[in-house]
Amino acid sequence: MKIVRKNSSGESREVLLREYFVTASLIALLKRVGEEAARVAKGNPVIRQEPALARVRN
Repeated sequence: MKIVRKNSSGESREVLLREYFVTASLIALLKRVGEEAARVAKGNPVIRQEPALARVRN
């Protein structure tokens, strides 16, 4: 999303929106890491996931 208007401090809205989405992604990642760390700390068994097979393109 591109918005080229600038605010009084000179920042464009594009930059502000990009920072918002990066911050939101980081918060979601840290929340997930915290939940996994809490699960491991409680002593719940680790669920092992098998890797998915991928087709090889020739």
